Amino acid sequence: MKKLVDFFEYLKRYHIDVLDTISIMLELFILKIQNPRAIQSLISKETKKEDIYQEFCNLIQTFIKPSFYVKINPNTNILKILKTIHQIPLNNEIIEQFLHTITQKKTSNKLYYYSTPLEVNQLLISLLEIKPGDEIYNPCYGIGSVFLSLANSTSDVKLYGEELDERLSNIAHLVAQVAKIKNIKLCVNDILKQPIFKTKDGFEHFDKVLCNPPLYAHMGIEYLKEDERFGKMGILVKNYPELVFLTHALSHLKKRGVFIVRNQTLQKSSLEEKLRERLCKEKMIEAIIELPKNIFPHQSHEFSILVISPENENILHINANNEYFYQKDGKYNRLIHIDEISNIFCKKLCTPYSTLTPLNEIQIHDLRAQTYLNKNNANINIHTLKSLGIEIFRGQRVYGSTKDKPITYYDVGIADFKPYGFTQDFENKKEYGDAIKIQRYALKSYDILLSLRGISPKITILGEINSLCVANAGIITLRAKNKKIAIGLYCYFFSSKGEKSLKKIYEQSGENTVNIENLYNLNIPKNYDKNHKDIFTKIQELSKDLEAIDKKIQQLKETE
Repeated sequence: MKKLVDFFEYLKRYHIDVLDTISIMLELFILKIQNPRAIQSLISKETKKEDIYQEFCNLIQTFIKPSFYVKINPNTNILKILKTIHQIPLNNEIIEQFLHTITQKKTSNKLYYYSTPLEVNQLLISLLEIKPGDEIYNPCYGIGSVFLSLANSTSDVKLYGEELDERLSNIAHLVAQVAKIKNIKLCVNDILKQPIFKTKDGFEHFDKVLCNPPLYAHMGIEYLKEDERFGKMGILVKNYPELVFLTHALSHLKKRGVFIVRNQTLQKSSLEEKLRERLCKEKMIEAIIELPKNIFPHQSHEFSILVISPENENILHINANNEYFYQKDGKYNRLIHIDEISNIFCKKLCTPYSTLTPLNEIQIHDLRAQTYLNKNNANINIHTLKSLGIEIFRGQRVYGSTKDKPITYYDVGIADFKPYGFTQDFENKKEYGDAIKIQRYALKSYDILLSLRGISPKITILGEINSLCVANAGIITLRAKNKKIAIGLYCYFFSSKGEKSLKKIYEQSGENTVNIENLYNLNIPKNYDKNHKDIFTKIQELSKDLEAIDKKIQQLKETE
């Protein structure tokens, strides 16, 4: 990815407008995808000191429509450009990540208004559940970065759209060509003045609608009061352009639509009452997914995805504004665990992050997901480690400084962990250390120990210990209030459900390490300690069996 971004920065130096640079990059992608041999041929000619600039320009124009073509600056090093694009591997995922990087991460390019973060695009496409042959409509497609996510699902679709800015539309056509979506009708048009997809019989309907409206758009709304789309809805508020785009899109919707809206439009008086009532009364809201904060560059607002479809008796609320669903990425956050959000949506699951609310229990004045999750969580059977009173702290290095004094203790590491059951024997005996720190961080009987890092977490529980022991810096200690809670919690983590839940904490950081705050907020079922005595007894029996087998194996190894 760095090579692609560096390549982009090189081209940008020779072109006044960054949009021209994006167009040229896409033209080069198209050339490589459609005729890689031509690039090799040009490289061989250039090495023979032939001037290939005009031939290069002519070649690209054989793949690009004249209205979309942007000519590369003749002062650039064409041989360097050709060699670079020849060497860099390309596919939809790489190009998608590239567009995300230059539009969302490299905010100095000031392109973040014209596209959507890669993971949000992927989630939107996943929610639409697109099938081959579907007709997809986007009333504000920008540079069309979402088309790559769409093509990863299927390129066998009919793509329709409207965009006010012709230069953005030209780039979107190139993106669609890169994505190999052939059946397209992307128009440059003002949807408010004169919608294109309308016949004498009314608005055309499309299987799926996709919309991330431009919040910076100036909405001249006075002349729309008599428009059939808006006249009866009462939502013509120029400060909320997403509502205008939403209402327009509803005129085209057949099966399902996904819309990004600010949370403030889902509560209080911001979203006009007539639209709220219509959406609920006509059972049009399928789901509301609250997105993590700070995932859209230079936006102070909080956002949700509104999923619209016909005949919904319940509204699924998913709160993805939870640390489990995002990770830090530079100055901003990045959405993660998209597949899990999609699975919750597809199966309409009630989880710690989601709830299904009947329409008669919906309060029209507030449709946000967090409102319904908070209400639901007050009644469901869920603990957190924090609510269980678990104390959590990292292991320490307690030796090797000028404060070392004679003191006998064990430095406990992952190598000491027994596979199952109580750990009571330790190998790494020390005779010197910082006595104050050793006493402060001394382990206690029934402490649960976790590895700080790992793809699959390693875990043990201490038995009755009489020696002075300290966990090293690669270990996290969970200290329960009593033996019953500790063994119950250990048995829960032993279960497949508990093991999976704990593993997600490691994945959450993106670096396979434990964030203690995330660990404190780990959801634990109220019945986590159900049958824990019987389960732990069986664990101990199996542990003895394993020890016996291991002893026999060791004896066999020593047989001459």
